[in-house]
Amino acid sequence: MLRLLRHRTVRSVTAVVVASGLTIAVVAAGGVAGASASSSPGSLQSALNSLKSKEAPLKGSVSGVNSRIAGFQGSIDDLQTRLNGIEASLSVQQTLLNGLQAELINARALLSQENIALRQDRKVLADELVAQYESDPPDMVTVVLESDGFADLLERIDDIKRVQGQDTQTVAHVKTAQASAAAEAAHVTALESRQQEVTGSILAQRDQVDGLKIALLRKQAPFLHRRDALAARLAPLEAQSRGLERRLAAIQQAQAQASGGAVAPASVGSFVPHGGSWGFFPAPGTNYSVGVEPELAARLDVLGKALHLYLVGISGYRTPQHSIEVGGFANDPHTRGDASDTPGVEGVPESTLERFGLTRPFPGAHEADHIQLLGGPS
Repeated sequence: MLRLLRHRTVRSVTAVVVASGLTIAVVAAGGVAGASASSSPGSLQSALNSLKSKEAPLKGSVSGVNSRIAGFQGSIDDLQTRLNGIEASLSVQQTLLNGLQAELINARALLSQENIALRQDRKVLADELVAQYESDPPDMVTVVLESDGFADLLERIDDIKRVQGQDTQTVAHVKTAQASAAAEAAHVTALESRQQEVTGSILAQRDQVDGLKIALLRKQAPFLHRRDALAARLAPLEAQSRGLERRLAAIQQAQAQASGGAVAPASVGSFVPHGGSWGFFPAPGTNYSVGVEPELAARLDVLGKALHLYLVGISGYRTPQHSIEVGGFANDPHTRGDASDTPGVEGVPESTLERFGLTRPFPGAHEADHIQLLGGPS
């Protein structure tokens, strides 16, 4: 079990990682310091595996939180798209409303003029009614008696008809003015109602969608905080892992060069099971007898002994059905006897693998233990 001990001093910060009896000093001023001369790749690998085991659940949690955040973000983006559309609609409606406003101003001005004309017509009519009331209305007998001849009689009769016609015309004009004023007032009321209706409807839509967006942002916020907290916990573990990986690679490189040259023998024969602390150890139930599995296992054994690694072969040859059952494919390298999944080899750099005629053909941490023969099929 990996334990982290931290001791701060005035001049430097030293983190001590204790794993399986191995002590590695990490000095802030210089990064990961060298392990003691007796440190072995196996001990380093054990410490690295322990760190990785702590990283895995944190990374899984981060991935889950990111999925939730992405789900919220998708909905937020959809709402933002709707808001953008509503804002565009509001812009169009604002242009229309500006036109309505101008029309409303003109309508109100016309209504004011109609009301002024109506008041004037009413005053004229009232004045005529008062005049008629104050003077005796002429009758035909008086007109005939007071007329100076037939011509004067006709002229007086025409005057009476003209006055009556003016009265009738004034009354009709007043009625028309009243109707026009009433119609213009109705028009103004309709324009005002339309303006309020359009503006209110669009603003209500915008407020509703904006409210939904704010609610989603509030729901998303705790997940963002959770992700940040997990990232803060994960960062130092990843930094320690990278330091151990660099140290492990350096030691393995040095041991590989000291083990007998730059390249492993062209042929190492077939693997022979054995005891001991280092080398290759097939897990019970695995099959390393098909295809190139015997040579692959033998080269892994040479690698393990040279670098003092305990390599466990958990998957060699697999039938197509079994390969699918464990997450592989019906025609993957395992079904051809060309690959081995070998925990313990993850920290060995590619350049070191190549010295032993091996390669890691697929990238990514989840494929770090997948090993095949160098130059073989992938």
